Amino acid sequence: MIFLPSKYYLVVNDRFELFFRGVIKKHNPYQYYVKAECEKGYTYNRYFTFTPKKEDIGEYNLTIKVIDDDGCIIESKSTLLVVNDVSEPVRKLNVLCVGDSETVNGVWPKVGYEKFEKVYPNMLNFIGKMHNEKVGYEGYGGWQWKTFCEYEVESRTSSVWVTFENDMSNIPQHSKWLNNNLEWIVETVDGERIKFKRGNNNCSIVNPKLDSIFTNYNKNSVQIKMVSYEYSDANPFWNPEKNDIDFKYYIEKNNLAKPDLLFTFLTGNGLYVPYSNEFITHEKYATKFLEQFHKDFPDALIGVMGIELPCCNGGVTACYGAQGYYHDWYGDTVTTLNYDKWLENFTKLEEHASYMTYFDIKSQFDSEYSYPVELVKVNNRSEILERIGTNGLHPSIDGYKQIGDAFYRFLVEMIKRIK
Repeated sequence: MIFLPSKYYLVVNDRFELFFRGVIKKHNPYQYYVKAECEKGYTYNRYFTFTPKKEDIGEYNLTIKVIDDDGCIIESKSTLLVVNDVSEPVRKLNVLCVGDSETVNGVWPKVGYEKFEKVYPNMLNFIGKMHNEKVGYEGYGGWQWKTFCEYEVESRTSSVWVTFENDMSNIPQHSKWLNNNLEWIVETVDGERIKFKRGNNNCSIVNPKLDSIFTNYNKNSVQIKMVSYEYSDANPFWNPEKNDIDFKYYIEKNNLAKPDLLFTFLTGNGLYVPYSNEFITHEKYATKFLEQFHKDFPDALIGVMGIELPCCNGGVTACYGAQGYYHDWYGDTVTTLNYDKWLENFTKLEEHASYMTYFDIKSQFDSEYSYPVELVKVNNRSEILERIGTNGLHPSIDGYKQIGDAFYRFLVEMIKRIK
């Protein structure tokens, strides 16, 4: 019934919240009395909270108890709270964050970056093809471990091969062109065909529709007319020469700094079977992805973040209706609990433990209040309003920031380990 990771990482002067819905496998986690016991912090009806001070640096046992109305303990489990102060990095560190649709907007990496930046400015460099202001990352809607390990042609960072009416050999490589107000950069010229990569601020649309005319960025009078186009190279980590993922190739091709830290936030995609505890496909491709990264950058550390629970207040059915994949919010909740437990055990395998660390997000994410909502009438005849979720898997902006707060605490822990 109780799903607790082995550890949580806390930071001095940063409020830690553990929400009971994120650790109790019950349709109604408040059916019983849930109590947190710890020499620090406070336990409330929905959550435990602790804002440590400098004198609290250290480790503390936290026990969650589920108790019936007669005071009998139904179940009890413990975890360890590790309280850190923010340590100055040994050097400027390069951080790569990879995720699915919850990462597309780049909010959670940006929150972690900004909070650390306030303490030790200019000591972190977040890399990636996508950007939220100065924070780089890789976030792709609908993707899962498997997608990141295969050749893909649809994403927000895909390249495009364009066929023109005439020979294009006179078009300079790296020249910039506009199409439908999006910037494209010439990467390869091959007779009548040009391969364009995305230019500045051109990562907001998956495979945008192109107009027939490309206009030179610096000379509006210079235009070229295309015949057709097709997208390619949508997986940022794919090496077409090796026909496989290659993180060294990714870094070199995009002129990025060598990563010291990788954080993954994957994935609710593919977890469409309710009440599931088998993750064969995720295991196959998570292994391939993470072990290849370790092979390419053996000195880097990997932080594997668990996923958040789906909306428990109508958001899931708002997105998926009353049947089919993903529509069963509680069945999906159980699958998420089981998946995160599997993911933690995966990072603890002997072959992974030296460079991988699991971090639990779902219990630090308030799935009752951190999804988009609307106010609707409680029934057709009443004017009384109630709060109903409108999205089952994608948080509100405050929800994304809450994930970012948790990520910041994990970031501080992982930075401390870099020697």
